[in-house]
Amino acid sequence: MKRLLLPLLATLPLATAVEANLFQKEPTYKQIVSQCKRPGLKYAEYNEIGMTQFAKNYFDLCIKKEAQKVLQAKYNKCLKKNNATFCQLTTKLDP
Repeated sequence: MKRLLLPLLATLPLATAVEANLFQKEPTYKQIVSQCKRPGLKYAEYNEIGMTQFAKNYFDLCIKKEAQKVLQAKYNKCLKKNNATFCQLTTKLDP
């Protein structure tokens, strides 16, 4: 009985850690926008000192970078279940 119980107890923390990542959702576009505009980033600093064009450029760059991360994660998740062509056609950022 001890031989069966110890390996079972050892796998329990691993299984719960894996499950926690399965139910995490990717951020939406609105969440990415709010993340790129949060205080402490260059966007807020540029706006504060009146460099609005720099702020807009940084904001655009930030959104593109964060959206690319989300799309890459969705694409990799899709590849585990489907072929590459299907994943390329169906992977898009949620509004």
